[in-house]
Amino acid sequence: MANAVIDKNEIVEKDVEELILSADVLINNTIRNINTQLMELYWNIGKMIVEYRRKNDFQYGEAVINRFSKELGIKYGKGFDYSNITRMIKFYKIFSNVAPEQYFIKVNWSHIKEMLRISDFKQIEYYLKEIEDKKLTKNELASLIKSKGYERTISNQRKSKLKNELEKTLKDPIVLNIDNKKRSEKELEKEILNNISNFKREIGNHVMFFESQYKVNINGLTHKVDLVFFDNEINSYILVDLKINKVTNRDVFQMQMYIDYFNKYMKQGKFNKTIGIILCETKDARVETNNEIYQVKYLSEIPKDKELLKIINENKIILLKTEHLKIESKDCIAK
Repeated sequence: MANAVIDKNEIVEKDVEELILSADVLINNTIRNINTQLMELYWNIGKMIVEYRRKNDFQYGEAVINRFSKELGIKYGKGFDYSNITRMIKFYKIFSNVAPEQYFIKVNWSHIKEMLRISDFKQIEYYLKEIEDKKLTKNELASLIKSKGYERTISNQRKSKLKNELEKTLKDPIVLNIDNKKRSEKELEKEILNNISNFKREIGNHVMFFESQYKVNINGLTHKVDLVFFDNEINSYILVDLKINKVTNRDVFQMQMYIDYFNKYMKQGKFNKTIGIILCETKDARVETNNEIYQVKYLSEIPKDKELLKIINENKIILLKTEHLKIESKDCIAK
């Protein structure tokens, strides 16, 4: 009899779990549908006002918006106040030349509000992809925009052909979001591990943390790779070596040893080649790297706009210089 009672309880527990799963699906679908309908509503209100003003040769501007928002605000609350109505107009204008429905299910209105200060649609598309791939919250998106995530992505800095797919997501400089004080490499690693989610977002879209201080045996000597990740999107191991000083040729040689080891002993089946990141305080344009190794600068926190843009422009110059170094070295070999 005891067994029969246990079996009955197990069946009830299983039924409840299945009911919860079914309820989750219904609730999530409803929320998604509500969000989609809300986005369509806001886009259509923006469209309606823009087309009305266009029809009347833009004679009526602020007066129309003021009256419109006042009446709707009385009826439906502050979601239709003046500032939100102007956002709806901008929302329509930005997305008027694309099929907006494809974006409605991927983001919500709080995401859109953060992106409305961006005028370049290429940048908006980048952030839309970041939201979808990394499931960014409104605050995470705001932080990414503030830190100029688009401009910091290497693929948007490089004029020549991309070295590999990682450049579409890898930021340079990487912002660690820690207080700005001098640290040893060990302390820097500890801070990164304490905020590993932020660091993964700075590298790629589908990055998993593998291990820290990973031991590799090369020519009978034990070395340690500071941080090891795996990117499921590009199907590669990513090795990170931390340097609190300027990058040297020796650092590149050491990273190449680690990469060769991983390619020989860790790379499986359809894995792509291992990629190395030398995360440093100061980059050196004279240090030559290859298609597998990156010099990437780190910043403790987000600096002011002018300073950040200056660093990004310096990165572009270094990328150009390293490309020229490679061309020159190839020419010398050919001669």
